[in-house]
Amino acid sequence: MAFDLSNYPLRVLHVRPRLGIGGATEYLIRLAESQAEAGYHVVVASGGGDWLKRIMGFARSYDRLPLTPYLGASKRTPNLPGLLASGLKLAHIIRAERIDLVNTHHRFAALAARLASRLTGAPVVTTLQEVPWRNRGLTRFALGVQAITMSAMMKRFVVETCGASPDRVTVIPIGIAIPAPLSDDQRRRLLAELHLKDDAPIIVSVGRLVSRKGHIYLIRALPDVVRRHPDVQVVLVGDGEERSTLEREAQALGVAGNVIFAGARSDAVAIMALATFTALPSLEEEFGIVITESFACGKPVVATNVGGIPEHVRPMENGLLVPAGDSKALAERIALLLDNPALTRRLGEEGLRTVERHYTRQRFFERTDAVYRAALHQWQGVAQ
Repeated sequence: MAFDLSNYPLRVLHVRPRLGIGGATEYLIRLAESQAEAGYHVVVASGGGDWLKRIMGFARSYDRLPLTPYLGASKRTPNLPGLLASGLKLAHIIRAERIDLVNTHHRFAALAARLASRLTGAPVVTTLQEVPWRNRGLTRFALGVQAITMSAMMKRFVVETCGASPDRVTVIPIGIAIPAPLSDDQRRRLLAELHLKDDAPIIVSVGRLVSRKGHIYLIRALPDVVRRHPDVQVVLVGDGEERSTLEREAQALGVAGNVIFAGARSDAVAIMALATFTALPSLEEEFGIVITESFACGKPVVATNVGGIPEHVRPMENGLLVPAGDSKALAERIALLLDNPALTRRLGEEGLRTVERHYTRQRFFERTDAVYRAALHQWQGVAQ
């Protein structure tokens, strides 16, 4: 029987294998939080993770799903038992919580949700937060009735490579709240904690310390920068397998005293607020949530011209772009901002306006809600 889908608060289940620190989990949490504030009944199912506690205040959670995609250390054997068990568990959650719609945030989660959908009749919306370079046929099968990507680049990939119909894929960047300015006490505490000087430039780079994030090229850019600005301070916020390699490189190049390894932190946005500007030297980047976070702090970005980044960073308007893997170009653009404080301020002010125009939490919620309603209408039509 048909019912009005236009405006009643939905009961939504979000599914992701783990709520680990990173942009994909940040996207899920900020979306789910805005939905809870709008009156949605929000449920999150996962295998647990570092950021599980962040959802406890606004969502019902199920954190014991066997959603690990692969078995063994080699990560080559698909976890088919876990897939089946997760699908059955999700079907139980859908019935127990009277879920209207499932939003998945990982391909393995989408496959489990498709199974649960067969058992319960709840439609699935698939959010793709990374380009599925491998197993494209599996990605095609995992797509729900509607799909969401974070950038136009990702949408093109899903349409052209995975064969999805363009009207089934919607681009929705993350929405963020503009943070309050740091108080004097907050600023002093962070400077002391990170051993930073308040009277010297600070460049912040936020991201996991893995090879695809390109931090090695930022380190290699520093000797040229330090020759012109000996007191520059570079803060790397994040942790990962490349940390020891980066530390050795900084030591070998004589810039270890200019680099602070801050580790993984929950206050990355506050640290960006300390910055003169931020740097994103990625070799691959579907969107780059830290771009909008930096803009929200009124800080411009020096970033690589890859993936979805050019959709958001406009050269000489709200930031600067350089070729990926080009340390010399990166050094030149960093020096340009350090040499021109007025330019840096102007780009930062435009970055803040960019967030106010395009990346508000309200816009994020409304655009996602529209996709949900379209999926429900579409699914209801199929069911009839």
